[in-house]
Amino acid sequence: MAKRVISLLIIALLVSLVPIAQLQEGSPAISLTLNAGYDGLFRENEWFPLRVQISNDGADVAGRVVVRPERAGNAFTNTFSVPVDMPAGSRKSVFLYVTARSYATEVRVEFLDDAGVSLAEQANPLRNVLYQDQLHVVLTQASAGSVDLTSVRSGGYNAYQSNWLIENIPDRAAALDAVDTLLFTDIDTGPLTTAQQQALADWVAEGGHLIVTGGTNWQATAAGLTDLLPLRPDGSDTESNLNSLGALAGAGELQGETVIATGTLADDARVLAETEASVPLVARHTLGLGTVDYLAVDPLAQPLRDWTGLNDLWFMLTSTLPPQPSWARDLVEIDRAANAVEVLPGLNLLPDVLPLCGFLAAYVALIGPLNYVVLNRINRREWAWLTMPIFILLFSGLAWAVGFNLRGNTATISRLAVVESWPDVERAQVSGLVGLLSPRRTDYTLMMTDGSLLRPMARTIQANPFAASVQSSTDIQQADSFRADNFTVDASFIATFSTSSTIDRPDISGQASLFYEPARLDETTGHWAVRGSVRNNSQETISNPVILARGASLALEAALEPGDIQTFEMPLIPDGQVPAAPSVLERSTDSTSSILAFNRFSRDTTASEQTIRDIINTNLYSSRLYTTAPGNTAEEQEIFRRQYFLSSFMQDHYLSTARGNGVYLAGWSDRMPLETELDGAAWAALDTTLHLVELEVEIVPPTGRVVIGPELFTWVARERVGLTINSAPVNAALQPGEEATFQFTPLPDAVLGRVDALNIELNMGTTSRFEVPVEVWNWQAQAWDMIELEPMQDRTSVRRQSIDDPAMYLGVDNTVRVRLTVDETLGFLRILRLAVEHEGQY
Repeated sequence: MAKRVISLLIIALLVSLVPIAQLQEGSPAISLTLNAGYDGLFRENEWFPLRVQISNDGADVAGRVVVRPERAGNAFTNTFSVPVDMPAGSRKSVFLYVTARSYATEVRVEFLDDAGVSLAEQANPLRNVLYQDQLHVVLTQASAGSVDLTSVRSGGYNAYQSNWLIENIPDRAAALDAVDTLLFTDIDTGPLTTAQQQALADWVAEGGHLIVTGGTNWQATAAGLTDLLPLRPDGSDTESNLNSLGALAGAGELQGETVIATGTLADDARVLAETEASVPLVARHTLGLGTVDYLAVDPLAQPLRDWTGLNDLWFMLTSTLPPQPSWARDLVEIDRAANAVEVLPGLNLLPDVLPLCGFLAAYVALIGPLNYVVLNRINRREWAWLTMPIFILLFSGLAWAVGFNLRGNTATISRLAVVESWPDVERAQVSGLVGLLSPRRTDYTLMMTDGSLLRPMARTIQANPFAASVQSSTDIQQADSFRADNFTVDASFIATFSTSSTIDRPDISGQASLFYEPARLDETTGHWAVRGSVRNNSQETISNPVILARGASLALEAALEPGDIQTFEMPLIPDGQVPAAPSVLERSTDSTSSILAFNRFSRDTTASEQTIRDIINTNLYSSRLYTTAPGNTAEEQEIFRRQYFLSSFMQDHYLSTARGNGVYLAGWSDRMPLETELDGAAWAALDTTLHLVELEVEIVPPTGRVVIGPELFTWVARERVGLTINSAPVNAALQPGEEATFQFTPLPDAVLGRVDALNIELNMGTTSRFEVPVEVWNWQAQAWDMIELEPMQDRTSVRRQSIDDPAMYLGVDNTVRVRLTVDETLGFLRILRLAVEHEGQY
């Protein structure tokens, strides 16, 4: 009996194992692990990476990793997918790049097989980072923990931090666009792939801030980043006197023995802090629009680890970055971008009115009077019941045939792009728009064959009745090339997409020299001027070329044909007439900070679009364009298209073009630099491309006394106390009890060797004589000093104070901090401008 029971149990066990064995042998068993965004953080409408780790413990399977709106939520406006082959027992890691709306709270990733069956899914929470907030990413393997960068932010706003490892770094620079700062400390960067290294280099060139540290683990930390560093480490030493780091942070002395990395400075490197033996502690250089800082010590080792000034050091490194021009923010107005690509100069989507009226008149005449006259003449009026339907059918067929032939069989692809290039970077950044006008309802597949990223534009307002909404029906398939697969566009409708990539730098270049002209007999101060030349060695003609510099622009006399060289010279705006540029930490979302009228050379401008006006031409620019039709002629429509395009990514916040000491060439061509393919119809292209070329600049410092005006400073709000979180040193509106602290830092090439006078100017826009408390930070006493502004002159709203021998008020690089406090008795306070000037010698 016992043997029989045991035998039955064995048989039952074997039977129960059969399905499991069959599953293991014949079915895939997929599992997913997901790292979403930057530890769950993302920015609205900007690419962010999903790192998906896939395991297959079953049979071979081919499929794709997918994020789709019906499962991930309507915050994802279309489907994103990447194909993956998973042999039995395999383990793979893939990146999927997606975008989402601000209200996304979760992302759900699925693995679909080729039949569309979901084999596995994984969800991660998401949190949107606002445009004006900072996002920092720290990479470290230190046992002591991570560096805290959450104090690096503009006053009144927030900063967020993500902690990554090397494998989290994406292989496309666009997936890092949302990140403000990347910090590598005590981590082995040797495993960085070539694609990751290129993505980091491209991200820096586009305006990123990279910080790399040394210390004991200097060799491993620099291993994969050497080509980007301002100091190429090749050894180490010990140092106990770190006072220059304390001075850089404005935090006093710093003592304690630690290991510092030593090496060779790059040719363009600038030393921000050094030991008494002139060994660099902080070195900096710029690449394109971005900046790379090398900190020779380990911030997680003593004495920095417990140093109370460490947060101030991070803030100073970030707040003193060079200003970025108004086109450095990528697309900020998606609706205007869509409007621009939907304007097709010279192409009319509707038939002309006169032929249409003639066709209708002939139709009415034929089925009415002519039909009656003919039938009446042959005395067969009762045939009208037959002839009228026949004529209606004939005219309907004729109308369809004429309309079909007028639309043709060829789709029109409208393409707009901006190409940014820099003299110290071999690659150029391209951001583009693609609009597809369909002659009839059909399915299309749009592919960027050069590896560019591609996505539908998620418009917030459907302003154009001919715009097609393709978001929910589009699958953005990602492999070596991105493509929008099998989406439908109705006849005469336009589907819009955005794209971005990097290309080899176009062979368009130039040189410029900034020099100071001393004051003449009828002038109180001198002024800066610029001269130089531009060369076009490319195969494209650059039309409407314009030179852009600090507070000024100059349209060149003729187009730049291939092989052309043109020279230029122009004065820059006199000192004191242009406000300081906002720091990269400052991002205005309040239009009142930037749209008030500002007078330059007696020109009335809409200040937030001064750069657009400079590029388009003052005579062609129109602030009313955004509420009018594109115009009747192809030329008017092209201007309309260009201005709308520029306004989608150019904004001069806080009345500043933020060009600093940069000099740029802006000009247009008719060739799209990114490669496009379309399946579904033959197509013709309508291209407009803007080239923004930074010139090599030499600054000739004056030998005598010089005034460093407000236009040669950057500013950042160290602190904002009160409800007004967007207060600035221009157009500030402060309520009773509110307080704002502003830090002004001269541009690197405007740091005087000797400052004889510090001038502080306050323009309140009113002749009222009440006193406004103004305080200046005393770096030596580490305290605020109250200063009294000189009484206003008659009929002026400006108060001014000049401080002689101002050494105590000058921090590192002659930085000045000013605090405004609105007393309860003053009431509402409007400040048109708070400005700082230096007088002295280089």
